[in-house]
Amino acid sequence: MKRKELQAGWEGLSDEIMAGMAKWRSQHPKASLREIEGEIDKRLSELRARMITDTANASASAKWEKADGVVCPECGAKLTKKGKKKRVLLTREGREIELEREYGVCVACGLGIFPPG
Repeated sequence: MKRKELQAGWEGLSDEIMAGMAKWRSQHPKASLREIEGEIDKRLSELRARMITDTANASASAKWEKADGVVCPECGAKLTKKGKKKRVLLTREGREIELEREYGVCVACGLGIFPPG
């Protein structure tokens, strides 16, 4: 994904989050500062997770494509591409992010690397 596409997606989600927060506030006029903070944190963690996912996926594929002979961190032998794999991880806020990256296997020792490099 190109930088402008990423930014447009983030801006769209940001606009949705702000509109949703404004609606939430009108529905909760007596919310405490702690409740407001919690709601904002919950909503912003969605944007944060999206930005992490998009940024990691964009950079991971670029590194693999540009790398001339990505090597194993264990033995230094060349890695062989084995196709893209998906992996689900959790952010600090407990949000799931899905990374899709090229999976590599070392030709010498057989170590599988996700992500390579």
